[in-house]
Amino acid sequence: MALLPALIAQLDSLQTASRIFVGFSGGADSHSLLNALVELSQTEALPPIIALHINHGLHGDANAWAAHCASVASGLGVEFHERVVSVDAGASPEAQARDARYTVFESFLSDGDVLLLGHHLDDQVETVLFRLIRGAGPSGLAGIPKKRPLGRGLLMRPLLSITRDQIEDYAGSHELGYLNDGSNDDTRYDRNFLRHEVLPLIESRWPGYRSGFARSAGLSGELAASEDFDNLTEYTRYGGPYLPMDFYDAKSLHRALHGWLKEVNAPAPEFVALEEFARQCTHAQGDKLPELRVGGYLLQRWRQGIHLYPVDIDRDFDISCEVGGALAGRWGSIAWHKADIGLPPGVSIRLRAPRPGEAVSLGQRSRRSIGQWLQEAGVPPYLRGCYPLVQVGDEIIAIPDVGLASDCSKLSLCKGGLVPVWTPPKIAFLN
Repeated sequence: MALLPALIAQLDSLQTASRIFVGFSGGADSHSLLNALVELSQTEALPPIIALHINHGLHGDANAWAAHCASVASGLGVEFHERVVSVDAGASPEAQARDARYTVFESFLSDGDVLLLGHHLDDQVETVLFRLIRGAGPSGLAGIPKKRPLGRGLLMRPLLSITRDQIEDYAGSHELGYLNDGSNDDTRYDRNFLRHEVLPLIESRWPGYRSGFARSAGLSGELAASEDFDNLTEYTRYGGPYLPMDFYDAKSLHRALHGWLKEVNAPAPEFVALEEFARQCTHAQGDKLPELRVGGYLLQRWRQGIHLYPVDIDRDFDISCEVGGALAGRWGSIAWHKADIGLPPGVSIRLRAPRPGEAVSLGQRSRRSIGQWLQEAGVPPYLRGCYPLVQVGDEIIAIPDVGLASDCSKLSLCKGGLVPVWTPPKIAFLN
């Protein structure tokens, strides 16, 4: 059968792995993959095989599916783990489910581990066509990668050259009792519409279309890889990543943005949206702040760089604490460093977000607005609304990393005291 040769082609990677994990939903693809892997282990020495099932809880039969997968794994003699994840059914549940899945997968993988997923050639065709419709560039049209790093391990898709029909033939010949999710037939979803309405029509005219799509995906991947956009990231004094504006025109900036977002593992925006953002960045006057929101992050041009920020920032926090107490939240985090002159440890304070119109005198300098102090300190505009202020009673006594108030009437400064140091909220992307 086609599945065994596909696995044998990856035998070196499989045999040198510490452990082999299989993402196991219970459907035809993952069930066939797991079964074929166990079949291969009967003739070839393989490391331990572990089935991972992610229970998204989105379907009424989710728990029954998990029990079925556990039973199948037990029958095959492989270790089984189920993880339940939380997904909000009202806000892009498919994207949330995918992110939750990969987060769990990554948490299992240690050095030398391999995770196998059952994506096949038809999945690849659907992905490339869907991205083509949305106007993707070379990186997007490269489709689903055969392998890539995931956390401390390696993600592999050994069935990308195998068609859905070949997988179903394998499942039928081995009498696999795989699960069938009825939502996969709902053509209200874009992918299902392509699968059930568009691709059968294409196949009726061009039966060999799959190989053409696969070849184009491979060529697009080579083109994307040939663009030298390594080590583009630089960092602000606060640790935030940015792309320097060292590009002469919108087209070259557009290409560099694609490469940079890939470098930091950020999900790519739609081609046209990023193209327009690049155009705005190259044509905007210096005081303008072009920006583009994509899912959980925001791109914004500021000064001579394109900066990347998390969207989910807390701009309305007000926390009671003590000098010396470390704090963290969606506004960032506060640590305390010893200084020649600082605040006495243990004193009760409030840590809160700035308010419009506030002003303070710092050191021996005259009174200025909080915004002016932050601008002078080089704080990017998008982060100024979550910059924490230290307050005692009604008086602002410190702006972290900027200075202590000129008149700390509510607090006696001391030698060898503590000063607050702020770290902005970080954004992290899945590998």
